[in-house]
Amino acid sequence: MPSVSVILPNYNHSKELRISLLAAATQTRSADEIIIIDDASTDASLSVIEGFAGRFSNIRMLRNSERCGVSKTVSRGLAEARGDYVVMASADEKMLPTMIERLLAAARAFPQARMITSSYTQWWPERDEVCVHGRDSENGPWFLGTSEPAFISPERLHQLLRLSFVWFGINTAMFDRSVLVEVGGYDPDLRWHSDWFVSYAIAFKYGAVVVPESLALFREAEHSYSAVGMRDARQQRDVALAIQRKLRDPQFDYFYRAVMRSPAVISTFLRPTLLALPRHPSMYPMLLAILRWWFLEVMHGRRPGAWARLLHGGKMPQPVLPPDGFGIHPAERSD
Repeated sequence: MPSVSVILPNYNHSKELRISLLAAATQTRSADEIIIIDDASTDASLSVIEGFAGRFSNIRMLRNSERCGVSKTVSRGLAEARGDYVVMASADEKMLPTMIERLLAAARAFPQARMITSSYTQWWPERDEVCVHGRDSENGPWFLGTSEPAFISPERLHQLLRLSFVWFGINTAMFDRSVLVEVGGYDPDLRWHSDWFVSYAIAFKYGAVVVPESLALFREAEHSYSAVGMRDARQQRDVALAIQRKLRDPQFDYFYRAVMRSPAVISTFLRPTLLALPRHPSMYPMLLAILRWWFLEVMHGRRPGAWARLLHGGKMPQPVLPPDGFGIHPAERSD
């Protein structure tokens, strides 16, 4: 049986840890180790973690002597992890009880995959509200022609990106640890988009398995690390530029070519990318590829959002898979 490490960074989430850490520790298929790295918290986090560690023998606590930030803290956990697979958990989010069990089952069914993810699920705990993005949502597995787990090859990913953005939920994913190390883990220079980078770096090289069910809850919070950062226009441009520079690294040449071919993959930070690239002539080929793709999107009535809603009766158009099986279906199962 493959082993699983859960990596959970924490900074001043003593209240939320009582939910997130309990959820990680009480899975129907237990994690072989839960590594929680405290990033020099100043609240009661240490007391909460020690209390859980006394109850669950698979919990191991590390502590940064000074504040390092999310990416460096995650990287420390990845260096310490020994599992065949790793789950990147968050201190303020929640794994559902069968998450590890269901992701491992999909990994066994599709041994060629190095990343297994499931349906993106938003969570507003303050008002006890959950939104599961299913196959009828542009942020869900709209590309699946089945309710069963399915494998997306790199080539199929490109085909789908011609229709719409393909969302990979990182908080509900499990990675082959060696491959996550291979792509460099979470790069601090990419800040709140470092998880975006590793997920597509893996998917464009090895493919991915998608389990079309809700297995983890993503907390929506106005003051979260990513929410605050993405609202800062200058910082967003800096991060977008850092992504483009990283793509020029020879190690990620395949990723660079993938973005040139399928610019929809940068949809979540398209505007800051367009604002950053004109200042750098060496990046004009990427800029032209993005503009060409955008023009085609406008011509097809898919972007911008206001234009698309005007053409489609006030609603965003849903991507439609052609009837010839152009989309995704179960394939090459080990059983």
